[in-house]
Amino acid sequence: MHWNYADIYEAIADAMPEAPCQIQGSRTVTWAEFDRRSSALAGTLLGAGLTPGAKVAVYLRNCPEFLEVYLACFKAALVPVNINYRYGRDELVHVLGNSDAEAVVFHARYGPTLARCLDELPGLRLCLAVDDGSPLAEWAEPYEATVGASELSEPSGSTRPSGPLAARGGDDALLLYTGGTTGLPKGVVWRQHEVIRALGTAANFYLGRPPAADLDDVVRRLERGKRLYVACPLMHGTGLFTSLSLMNEGWAVETSAAEHFDPAALWRLVADHHVNALVIVGDAFARPLLAELDADPDSYDLSRLQLIVSSGSRWSRVVRAGLLRHLPRAVLSDNYGSSEALRGVATNSTVDAVPEDGAIAASNRMQMVDKHGRLLDTSVPGTRGALLIRGHLADGYYKDPEKSEATFVSIDGTRYCVTGDYGRIEPDGTVRLLGRGSSVVNTGGEKVFPHEVEEVIRQHDAVADAAVVGLPNERFGQVVTAVVTLREGARLELTTLAAHVKRHLASYKAPRELFVVDAIPHTAAGKIDHKACLALARSIHDRSSGTGSPTAR
Repeated sequence: MHWNYADIYEAIADAMPEAPCQIQGSRTVTWAEFDRRSSALAGTLLGAGLTPGAKVAVYLRNCPEFLEVYLACFKAALVPVNINYRYGRDELVHVLGNSDAEAVVFHARYGPTLARCLDELPGLRLCLAVDDGSPLAEWAEPYEATVGASELSEPSGSTRPSGPLAARGGDDALLLYTGGTTGLPKGVVWRQHEVIRALGTAANFYLGRPPAADLDDVVRRLERGKRLYVACPLMHGTGLFTSLSLMNEGWAVETSAAEHFDPAALWRLVADHHVNALVIVGDAFARPLLAELDADPDSYDLSRLQLIVSSGSRWSRVVRAGLLRHLPRAVLSDNYGSSEALRGVATNSTVDAVPEDGAIAASNRMQMVDKHGRLLDTSVPGTRGALLIRGHLADGYYKDPEKSEATFVSIDGTRYCVTGDYGRIEPDGTVRLLGRGSSVVNTGGEKVFPHEVEEVIRQHDAVADAAVVGLPNERFGQVVTAVVTLREGARLELTTLAAHVKRHLASYKAPRELFVVDAIPHTAAGKIDHKACLALARSIHDRSSGTGSPTAR
């Protein structure tokens, strides 16, 4: 089949209309309601003059309406666009303008920020405000009233209008805006069919099942009563694509309206609601979750939790091993991929096997090239090179052919995505992730990959988190510099840390500068922001006049 999400979700709604589909707090939206409401919204969008291919921005925190808007777009052959709700005015203007958005669905609290953008967005023809208790903007239409008033709404009991709202197919697009670590956000263009093939019509990527053959096969294999809890934002690829994929299996998606992450509240929900899978983003979520289980291990019945998915940020071995002490029957799936290359490589941890930090499972999807762009022999241990991913790839970047040409390359007739990362082949065939080429430290002609050194530094008992950057140096060009946070009550001297690194790596990779900070800067996606870390290190260095590296208090 040439898959389209609307076809799949409508088939599921017909098969189990009363089953939960979206859950938040005391609110449960059944599959029938999810289908009916999204049909009504699709009618509203088309009634406002949007035509197939028009862009609809989704400027929402986690809530049932988030995926409701996505399905409405899929039904009407419109293109949903994710908006990071942390964006300021300039970033918001860029994404809404760059994406050519003609409609935006936003939580009412973001009305003031959006209002400051409207003069620069003449293409916006419809603004729908979702009630979150904040005042509703006078220039916007209330989302709930608009959905209910759509002329395509059907009487209660009917799931959707007869016949499709618009001609739709697998080539219908969705736009995933990603910020990365530098520059303005860029829109990655995906075709629905390619996303579904990558992640599975029956969640095969996450659950290890073969793909469905057709819609009848999807319905036969539905898993009623299964729940996915999305702890990370739906507006990022990790939360969004995991949700879309497991919904193909008939799972319900549960989210929280809480403003701040509370590990105890999350575990209570997982236990009380019999959650089967959890989506997080690396150690930022996993460390406090583990700390809560270590502090209070007997308060939560997590026996039904079978899968924890993470992507987009570091998930350390010590934390994965710690979680498995409490969850011996779970699989922890650490996915190496990108917004441009879904289903890169999944490296799974179980109670019997916990891969080392920075280790990526061997896969024929992963290739390496040298500095001239020539493919390397990845069967030879010790081989180093720039990492490429082949397989399920995006079409490119929206309205950016130059960036698309640099990121998506063809070698010997095969299309690859250039990840920007470097790696080394280990004796067991796995790939050791070394870090991004853009952040490589050149010290006296020796290339040092930050990721490799960061992993070793984090193994020190005093260190809670670490980033490695290259400070300018007159003699060496750059010197390896560690920016760290410490565990409570710990102290750390540069000589001690350097000796620790030298026990594991070449001496030139040991830090020559050490700065202890209260927090390591991260991007909105949860990744270490090396550019911000470098600026922080330079600022501290300048203030101390280069007289020595501060040590922990």
